[in-house]
Amino acid sequence: MMNEIYFIGGLALILVVLGIILSVLANLADNKADSAEKRIENLLPGINCGQCGYPGCQAYAKALSEGKAAANLCRPAGSDVAKQLAEITGSTKSADVDYEEQLFTPRLVAYIHENMCTGCGKCKRKCPVDAISGVLKQGHVVNPNECIGCDECIKACPEKCIELIRLEHNLSHFNWNIHSVQIKNGN
Repeated sequence: MMNEIYFIGGLALILVVLGIILSVLANLADNKADSAEKRIENLLPGINCGQCGYPGCQAYAKALSEGKAAANLCRPAGSDVAKQLAEITGSTKSADVDYEEQLFTPRLVAYIHENMCTGCGKCKRKCPVDAISGVLKQGHVVNPNECIGCDECIKACPEKCIELIRLEHNLSHFNWNIHSVQIKNGN
């Protein structure tokens, strides 16, 4: 009887030790493999707009961590985040996008043609930044200060009454988040 107890106790002890070892090894491997991907994903805005060409921020973070994507593809994040992403990945690869020049370039925002809108609310539910307001069965409007131009609302609209328009900068629609303006010598 004592031999059976010792056998079961010894077997249980061996299984517990093996379980702990496997758990520690799995955590070490997970931390090494995903640390860059997790840091990248934490820097991204998380709105999954798809402007980078990937289906969401997680897919873009994975592609960045594997070196398959340029660090400056996320338009909503802007140039500061693009620089941080390049530092994390050590990437010198960049797309043909200069966000500093885009400071003064009119950006695209959604515009709803209210006379065609049936007020179904599909666009409002799809908007990742909650820039669309309105009541069901009535027309909806887009807040241009909140809209990121991701075109998710356009895809969702059954009436095809939404389009992206250029938002000309004025005092109320200007990107005041300017960190520095470089003045180049004309010579």
